[in-house]
Amino acid sequence: MKWLMSHLRNKILAGGLAAVPLVIVAYVLWFVEEKTKALAAPLGVHFTGFGFLIALVGIYLLGLLITSFLGRLILGLVNTVLEKIPGINLIYKAWKDVLVLPPNKTGMFHLVVMVRDTGRGWQLGFTSGEPLPNDPQCFCVLLPDIPSPFSGRLLVVPKEQCLILNMSVEEALKYQLSTGNFLPPGLMTKPAE
Repeated sequence: MKWLMSHLRNKILAGGLAAVPLVIVAYVLWFVEEKTKALAAPLGVHFTGFGFLIALVGIYLLGLLITSFLGRLILGLVNTVLEKIPGINLIYKAWKDVLVLPPNKTGMFHLVVMVRDTGRGWQLGFTSGEPLPNDPQCFCVLLPDIPSPFSGRLLVVPKEQCLILNMSVEEALKYQLSTGNFLPPGLMTKPAE
């Protein structure tokens, strides 16, 4: 009986976790279809997904424009204007600093580390691997919350207290989102010898 209850619980949980992304994708597709029907109406063509195709072509054309010389010129002009508007310039500069990384920089989700969490054992975290500018012996480490790995606690941790794992960020996120049901091969709490 215990085996049956465990089996049912695991399969229902797995099915529910598999259904959530499917439902989200279906809702997004339905939402986009509803919102893009108006784009297809003037053409007199009515079939499911036509408005979505028009929107996709529009986004592609916008991408072509932005990556062309004229697009870069317009983007540079918009950038200059946004940096000069009081109030908005602070938000815009912060947004740019956080989201738009130069090619030689890595983001926070570059390396997977284990960090000892005082009194609670070890916790998986993410770091760029770049030391602090004024303290080369420390890293910034994001200790993510579950189920949202993009929020959590940001700690400054000495390098020697960070155990860098041989694990991809994708595996680490799977481990986190599965709440420990998925155990990646690179998971460990002491250095390999």
